[in-house]
Amino acid sequence: MTRRDLTLAVIYAAAGCAALGALALVYGTKAALPYGALPGIAAATLLLWTLSCWPRSRDRLARPSVLVGGLSLITTVVSDPPAVPGGAVWRPAEMAVLLVLLAVVARWGPLRQATAAGGVAGAAVVAWTLPLVPEPSLLSLAGAAAFWSLPVLGAAVIGGYPRLVEHRRCRLIIEIRRSQQLELARDLHDFVAHDISGIVAQAQAARFVAESDPGQVLPALERIERAGLNALASMDRTVRMLHEANGNDIEPLPGVDQLPSLIERFTSAGTTEARLAMPSGALGSLSRETSSTAYRLVVEALTNVRRHAPGATRVEVTLTPARTATDRTPAIEIQVVNNAATAPLTSAATAPTTATLPTTITTPAPDITLTTPTTPTTPSSRIRRKRDGHGGRGLTALRERVHTAGGTLSYGPCEGGWRVRAVLPQTRTLPQESS
Repeated sequence: MTRRDLTLAVIYAAAGCAALGALALVYGTKAALPYGALPGIAAATLLLWTLSCWPRSRDRLARPSVLVGGLSLITTVVSDPPAVPGGAVWRPAEMAVLLVLLAVVARWGPLRQATAAGGVAGAAVVAWTLPLVPEPSLLSLAGAAAFWSLPVLGAAVIGGYPRLVEHRRCRLIIEIRRSQQLELARDLHDFVAHDISGIVAQAQAARFVAESDPGQVLPALERIERAGLNALASMDRTVRMLHEANGNDIEPLPGVDQLPSLIERFTSAGTTEARLAMPSGALGSLSRETSSTAYRLVVEALTNVRRHAPGATRVEVTLTPARTATDRTPAIEIQVVNNAATAPLTSAATAPTTATLPTTITTPAPDITLTTPTTPTTPSSRIRRKRDGHGGRGLTALRERVHTAGGTLSYGPCEGGWRVRAVLPQTRTLPQESS
């Protein structure tokens, strides 16, 4: 509370006490004061302070409202009702002020304090007519309390509904920001991490052949440069996505039409023979979401081969027509299988002294098949990345993305290696793969 607010509170409190003293002088004794004069003056004083210190006062109004409501409730319970008609003329004005304070507290007060203030002030408004009911009975008392509970409910709705809308808006903003953070994390993991792992693989291969065959170093550096440019392009696209509000000017995410170039980069960057086979009509048969999800799945699987299966010598990537297990709608099945379990690791003592970095790619029609023969490098020559316990979210996040697209994802060991398999629905029937 600022010094100005505190000064005004003292001034209005003194003015309220002066008004109460003036009434006592007019009516002669304190006992002769009008029925409800004390809580009425207290409520009017609080309302004047609230208006004078607005908007700072709206957050601090709950506790004073509890005091004023409690004073009004005590007056109703303890004081004798007036014996003359019109003796309770102060009370309706007091109730109107309490309802205004209740609406303000319901809108801006802290939740716990607003609940307490609403309970006390609402009880005061509901109960103020009970001592004034002639020939009171249970039915008449219940009717009076029910009638005056309606304005209490109205004040709570007037103040509480905008508060609820604001709360939902804040929650929606938090959820949208969280969704954007997750999307950014997926993009960085799926695309940038893949290119970075390719850079690491190329650097390790260049380090291995640097002394034995220096002529292979320059092509390796060129491939490292291309992988770095791809990583920068992915980060630029992600940054543009964050800057563009509507996302209309952002280039679409990579899809299955870019799988051949992905396989080419993968095979040229490492020591694993990669092969891609998919129907010639697959490029135009998938929705954008399915195509992007399929591309992400292959990227994640190939990145995991680099990170966790350095002994694998072959990776098979296949896309085939399928049907969903639930409603048998047209779908596409993506499988990525490596032979990490059967591939022998060359020991340091028997490792070859030279290695050939892969460069050959063939693409026969109608199927697309990319294959690059490679020679394994020495495992001992690799500098392994230290893990800090923050990895392992790739397949879990990918499972969530696949499920969102209406597909299924499974992964685990298979005969002779490791397999990642997904079935994704498509919009049009995929043509059968020719033999």
